[in-house]
Amino acid sequence: MKYRPFGKTGEMISALGFGCMRLPTVERDGRETVNEELAIPLLRRAVELGVNYFDTAWGYLNGESQYVVGRALKPFRDRVLISTKLPMPEVTCTADFDRFLDGALERLDTDRIDFYHFHGINYACFEEKILGYGLLDRAERALSDGRIRHLSFSFHDDPRRMKDIADAAPFSSVLCQYNLIDRKNEESMAYCAEKGMGIVVMGPLGGGNITLGGPDFLKKFSVPAESAAELGLKFVWGNPSVSCALSGMRSLEELEENVRLAEAADAVRASDWNALCGESAELAKLAALYCTGCRYCDVCPQGIRPFAAMSEYNRMHVWGLTEGAKQRYGRAKARGELNITDCIACGACSERCPQKLDIPSELDRIDRIFSELN
Repeated sequence: MKYRPFGKTGEMISALGFGCMRLPTVERDGRETVNEELAIPLLRRAVELGVNYFDTAWGYLNGESQYVVGRALKPFRDRVLISTKLPMPEVTCTADFDRFLDGALERLDTDRIDFYHFHGINYACFEEKILGYGLLDRAERALSDGRIRHLSFSFHDDPRRMKDIADAAPFSSVLCQYNLIDRKNEESMAYCAEKGMGIVVMGPLGGGNITLGGPDFLKKFSVPAESAAELGLKFVWGNPSVSCALSGMRSLEELEENVRLAEAADAVRASDWNALCGESAELAKLAALYCTGCRYCDVCPQGIRPFAAMSEYNRMHVWGLTEGAKQRYGRAKARGELNITDCIACGACSERCPQKLDIPSELDRIDRIFSELN
């Protein structure tokens, strides 16, 4: 395993982190629950292979993730870094900070949390709840009494807002989305890294879409790799701002393969990373010719969501992510978002499209393409 300095925290973090939102599960009494007989050995094997950063949260796996992570890692507590999160949607008052923190400590069966995050925040949440409820003061107390060692946040907002939040408080690290097909946070990540914050990446393989892309995805890039997963991870690890890439692993095979790839995390050449950046940028420009993802078209009186079709077409046609796009398109249809035959050709969507696309015609064409894939 390769280890990297984690910002200015003084910690060395494994290049591969274990995301504990997708542990092995089993159905019992009609309810999906964590399969501890598989999950606990899997987590412990990760420690043996050198993974030292484990990321969980209050609500993961119906609230079971923290319990299982705590049981699995207790024998190795001094060798690992545990990250968990304050569930911001459930925070309604100042006292909730301590209620959830103390609950997390109990669930994890530990006396401290290494990295405690405000979970999935945007700037509105930061202003309304974190500042409005005085949660930074509560966090300072928890830092002082040792219940948490470092304060962090996980981020979902306009990338510029990441900088604003990072400037507003002494955060040690940030967790954000970043991968070869979604680079919007790249500049803000570099800004935070320059401030001395550690950067942890979630979704390094685009929620599995890059892995599913396989050879079709590989063909889009000149940098050699044995698999789409290897190429995607090469890109993330090649970014000098990145400290750690999280992966949700459900089997020993997945774990051992990712560890094998992580052994070469520091061997990514700057020239290869720059080539991937350039090729990714060109593909993003091509994608924008079809749809920029602005969602201005989300005005259909029939409930059709055109951008849902356009984005999956881009994934397939531009990025070569056919299998993942097909699956996501099917799920959108099942949700009733792409009932193209309901279109009444009112033109409301096309009127609002900055690209001036003939959206009803495009939707009909795209729907035929996906139908032919089944």
